Amino acid sequence: LAYADDTFISIEASTMDELHAKMEEQGEKVLDFFSKNLMVTNPSKTELLVFRPTVSRVQLDPTTITLQGETITETNTAKLLGVWISNDLKWSKHLEELKKSLNYSISVLWRLRKVLGGQILKTIADGLVMSKIRYCASVWGADYLRVNTTDSSSSNAQSLQKIQNNVLRLITGHKKSEHIKIEDMLEKTGFLSINRVVAYTILMEAWKARAFNVPILNSVLSRSRTDTRTLRSDSQNIVSYAFDEPFARAASSLWNSASSSFRTTNLLLNAKMQAKELV
Repeated sequence: LAYADDTFISIEASTMDELHAKMEEQGEKVLDFFSKNLMVTNPSKTELLVFRPTVSRVQLDPTTITLQGETITETNTAKLLGVWISNDLKWSKHLEELKKSLNYSISVLWRLRKVLGGQILKTIADGLVMSKIRYCASVWGADYLRVNTTDSSSSNAQSLQKIQNNVLRLITGHKKSEHIKIEDMLEKTGFLSINRVVAYTILMEAWKARAFNVPILNSVLSRSRTDTRTLRSDSQNIVSYAFDEPFARAASSLWNSASSSFRTTNLLLNAKMQAKELV
């Protein structure tokens, strides 16, 4: 798969020996294709991640492969299209880097607050802060989504919310020492909280997957029945998750909580409006 100048390969194997051989074979094919089409490559910048079953993740020596004379050693994390992916499929590294970027953006907003009005500051904050939070939130956020108020809140989600709270205070002109309701600042700025951003992006990805029949993503939601009966769940477009993983669980829960109008509309603006109302 490729996007612009980022190219990556996904390979499956039953054993490490089989995986090693496949990685070198396919890696050489890609580099050979680039060479024949007069594109410059740098094998030393290639990164290697191995996703193992939980029981076999502990390993003393990282895997290495050789491509065009360059030795490439397995790493624990790699950045792909702005998202830090870890070999344990957790998102602590990505959120760590996201928080660093957000804190820098807040320092910029802090310097601008005295020379810009609230509305302009809000627009800049949406570009410098909220856009970074929204980016791929459906990927990293499903692990931390709270659908019900009784759901536990993770420390990662809480730390992100604290950063957003600082932004809200900057825009609305409130000091940290002031006891102002976060909900009031969210309403005044029109921003969604971190949890709501995650819910919104997951819900919209589920809608787009169904509306445009997106391969793979559309398959995470399904109806488990195989008979020909027509039940109320069919007419109401109720779904279940086909895979027991965070995105599928969150998407099915949000989808079934949405209005029937949202689940059946094919208009993007209508879907966005109703998704925002739900979250």
